[in-house]
Amino acid sequence: MQYGYLVGLFDILGFEHRLAEMGLPKMVSLYEELMGVVNYRKDQEKRVFGDLGFTESAYWTSEGDVSIFDKVQGAYSSDSILLWSNRTWPEGRNKTADELNVLQKDAAHGWQFHPIPCDNFLDVCNDVICHGLEVGLPLRGALSLGEAFFDESRNIFLGRPIIDAARLEPGQRFIGASLCTPFSGQTIPERFLLRFDKHLKNGYENAFDGYVLDWPRHWRKTRTGDVRNVIESLNKDVRYAVYYETTLELVEHSMKFAGQFESDFETSIRTVYQQFSRANDQLTMRARAVRRIPIEPDKSE
Repeated sequence: MQYGYLVGLFDILGFEHRLAEMGLPKMVSLYEELMGVVNYRKDQEKRVFGDLGFTESAYWTSEGDVSIFDKVQGAYSSDSILLWSNRTWPEGRNKTADELNVLQKDAAHGWQFHPIPCDNFLDVCNDVICHGLEVGLPLRGALSLGEAFFDESRNIFLGRPIIDAARLEPGQRFIGASLCTPFSGQTIPERFLLRFDKHLKNGYENAFDGYVLDWPRHWRKTRTGDVRNVIESLNKDVRYAVYYETTLELVEHSMKFAGQFESDFETSIRTVYQQFSRANDQLTMRARAVRRIPIEPDKSE
């Protein structure tokens, strides 16, 4: 059965050259570190959805906001990493467009028939990019959405969003991820986005919607070191120098918006997503012992 998914496809920049330079054992070691981000997320999801008994749904938090629990999954092969997340809640699957149009208007339960907020998925994408820099495996990727078929048990991954992401991914000269045209057809909190196109190669304009992930903001929130130093330390191959220079431009561009879009009001699910509107006093969902915890900087450096 195919459903709507959010999809992220990432490749390691200069993988073939890095493999030849480092050798297979070293590359395997670094790759395992990078995959730790995806695997850690899977382990956490197993604990939350299994041991703690959560289902893929939305819950009231102790602050009166909404917390989203949805699965972000990943697979990898050679130099490619594939991330995906469900686009619809279980209650909304197998509904026709006409049925969804009616159900979405229910003030109390209509949120179950709207698309799942993309915040968790974008957080994972940001963290994969950041950790790639930390372990010396810079990533270039693209994000899309649409109908697809994912069967991790049989390693079957098919669908238009994978094709869209695979077409845009090589058309970029930087470290980061661009949004494919279909991805912009949803609500996306401003803190995740930067309008930026200096990295785009000629001929890829129709596949790109003008926005890239603001992963440098995520770095500033979760790491203590200056990411510019990390980028400069990786810039050792003249063939990819422009990629790192453009990435530094992206970091500087992100700094212009530091401190914006980060207030409790702006990061609230109930503020950003209309289906969870603060003005809706009929909104109904399960209450669990859930509290929003701010991301703490990594103090390991």
